[in-house]
Amino acid sequence: MSAPLEAIFQTKYEEFATALSETFPEMAEVIKVSISMAPKDRLDMFKTLVLPGAGSPKRDPAIFPGMVLPGVYISEAVWAASSDGTKKAINQFISVLSFTFVMKEGGSDDFGGEAFKAWADKFMDQWRSKMDRTDFDSFAKRLGELFGSGGMGDKLPPFPERLRKGKLVKLAEEIVRELKPEEFGLDAETIRQCEEDPSKAFEVIMNSTVRHPERLQTAMKRIVKRLQDKFQKGEFRPQDLAAEAEEMMKEFSENPAFVGMMEQMRKAFSFEDMDAAKAAGQEQTARMAIVKERLRRKQAQNEAARAASGTTTTPAAPTNTVVKEESDDFASIAVNRTKTKGKGKK
Repeated sequence: MSAPLEAIFQTKYEEFATALSETFPEMAEVIKVSISMAPKDRLDMFKTLVLPGAGSPKRDPAIFPGMVLPGVYISEAVWAASSDGTKKAINQFISVLSFTFVMKEGGSDDFGGEAFKAWADKFMDQWRSKMDRTDFDSFAKRLGELFGSGGMGDKLPPFPERLRKGKLVKLAEEIVRELKPEEFGLDAETIRQCEEDPSKAFEVIMNSTVRHPERLQTAMKRIVKRLQDKFQKGEFRPQDLAAEAEEMMKEFSENPAFVGMMEQMRKAFSFEDMDAAKAAGQEQTARMAIVKERLRRKQAQNEAARAASGTTTTPAAPTNTVVKEESDDFASIAVNRTKTKGKGKK
């Protein structure tokens, strides 16, 4: 059993019971009984009494749920008299309790197959922004174990607020709008979800291209051309986008697919790809990026060599000569760039 998932179940169980007591005071006594149960009894009774009916992924959420907690029954008449907000809240609590239970138990024949996967997908979309990262990670990890490395395991946790407001998030939404639907299997509902939830936009890009990275590269080159005007107007600064991509890589380092996609974006907006740089009119930037990367690699090689030899002495003259040549190249590009900017000035 997964301790984090069981803790989530017990917490939400008590929150649900409290909410039901406030909404239906006439059921207070029977609700007290459901709360007084030992944690293990709650799990056993929920599995027996609630999961087959109200907790089934096949249940129509518009229909009265019946048993929602052990001994707590929502009849058709009570359901019909309840407000839409109350119905929605009850369905959400049942959903999170059922989902947590199934994840903790590792699934079963009754909850296998496409019906459960569709239910799980809907659940993750609905609850992603409502959970803290720890809870969401528990679900995502368990889903990854149940369904393999793809699908549910590629869901992204909630984005930190500083990243939700970043320019890279806005760009991801634009990229999704620019992608050809038939090329990436997108539909109108998916596009709408991307507009409402920035992490969904990244998931669409990631999951659509993880098996065919060349598609993202082709799409990025096409989109970079359209971004040239935004770069010139200052709406997007390539170096800012590259820096945010690096921050995303650190934030979601546990998700290799996402890190790979961010690395491609970082390279695109660092203009390490000369074709993309030419398309955006950033050839000088690309040349500078290439020289910077050479310097970085050379420095890493020198540090590795010193670490291997156990010395901290200055590198030999031939190595210094190479680094000096790279530095001279960098300076030359920078000077030429300054001269280009100054053309036409008196």
